[in-house]
Parts: sequence; structure tokens; C-alpha cells
Amino acid sequence: MPEQTPEIFREIFREILREILRPRRTVARALRRGLCAAVLLALPGCVTEGGGVHRTIVADGRVAIVAPYGFCVDESASRDDEDGAFVLLASCAALTRGAEAAVPAEDAILTVSVAPSPGPGGSPEDRALVLRRYFASELGRAALARSGDPADVELLGTDTRGAVFLVHSVDRGPGLAEGLRPDSWRAVFEANGRIVTAAATGFASRPIGDQAARALLQDLAGRSRAATASLPDPTMAPSAASGAAPVPGGRSD
Repeated sequence: MPEQTPEIFREIFREILREILRPRRTVARALRRGLCAAVLLALPGCVTEGGGVHRTIVADGRVAIVAPYGFCVDESASRDDEDGAFVLLASCAALTRGAEAAVPAEDAILTVSVAPSPGPGGSPEDRALVLRRYFASELGRAALARSGDPADVELLGTDTRGAVFLVHSVDRGPGLAEGLRPDSWRAVFEANGRIVTAAATGFASRPIGDQAARALLQDLAGRSRAATASLPDPTMAPSAASGAAPVPGGRSD
């Protein structure tokens, strides 16, 4: 297939990002649930041992999402269906309340969305060019806004690290889960032909620095891309359990 021009790439990308970036009630509920789980760590009470789930397979066995150190999958707040996949990652210690569970070096809530259909292809350089222009537009800011209103969002900056595009924005609109910061970093990358977006949102009481947020997202992208590359072709072989957990509607690898 001939390489697509940036113009065609831009139109396809716009539709894909509209599907996976626009906040939905599911995302808002999941963030509130993840925040509650993190708060539980500070409450008194009995804790039990348990390491939590560090990896999940979505998109019909085509994409692996692997958590950075100290983060685990919140299975109750994640989903995988015909509309795409959504995975919430929070502190393993907070989610499991396990005495042996890992604690991340940086406090944050991580969310990952996987497009329901293959992406437009193209090179990382083409993607970075299109994404930079897209997020600077009203359409791109509307996709980042919880309310869908571009006036609520200010683009603070973008960056490209290899195959990972990073965007920093602040959403001053309604609907922010109590206890979270209004600004967040997002990473956009490709895994097995699917466009994946990951967001890192810090806590109001324990802000995460820009460098730490970027590092977390790069770590998540690197681990997920590497694990995805090693997955068996789901059209050629049946899935077999290997330590990964499915999200609701999905399955293990």
C-alpha cells in the first residue's frame, strides 16, 4: 500500500482521536474510582498481601498494556469492547492494600485508551506533525476537553520522544474528579496498528512534575509496545494464559 499523504493521514487521525480522546461518563467514573482507591491507602485498617495485575491484553488479543513499576490495572474500572479499550492504572498498594504490593515513585492516575480499529499508518514523524497541528486547533482542544468545549482547554506544550508524541494541557472546565489536578500529560503512540493514548494526571495534594509525568508515559509506552510486539497473532493461534489479566469484555493472552 502506498504511503498516505499527511492530508489524508490528518483526516483519518482526526476521526480516530475523536473516538478515543473525547471524555465519556465511563472515564469520569473510572477516575473517581481510582482516586478513591488511592485515598484508601491512607486509611487505617487491615491490609492483605497481593501484588496486583501489572499487564492486560485488549483489542481482541492484539495490544498489551503494561504498567510502569508500582502501578497496577484497576480491573473494575477498565473495559474492552467494540467501542475500544479503556484501562485505568493506579498504585498497586492502593488498589490491593497488600503489604507486599509495590508503590510507585510518583503518585498519579494513569489512563489508557486503545482505538477500536486500525490506525492510518504512516511514519512517527508524520504522526507528530499531524498531532501537533491537531491539538493546536479548536477541534483538538475540544477532543481534550471533558465538556467538549475547546475554550476550556489550554495547550501548554508538545514533545516527541521517538515513536511517542506527548502533549501537555490544562482543562479548566467542569467535571474534574475531586482531588485531581486540572492539567495532564498525554502520550499518543502506535501498537500493532492501533492508536493508543495514555494520560498521566496528578493529585492536587501531591503534584507530579512534568519530567516525571513524561517519564511515566514513556515507560508505559515502551513496555506496552515491547509486550505487544511479542504477542502471538490472534488470527493464527488460540490465546493462552501467561500472567496477564483481561479487562471486562476482553481476554488474557
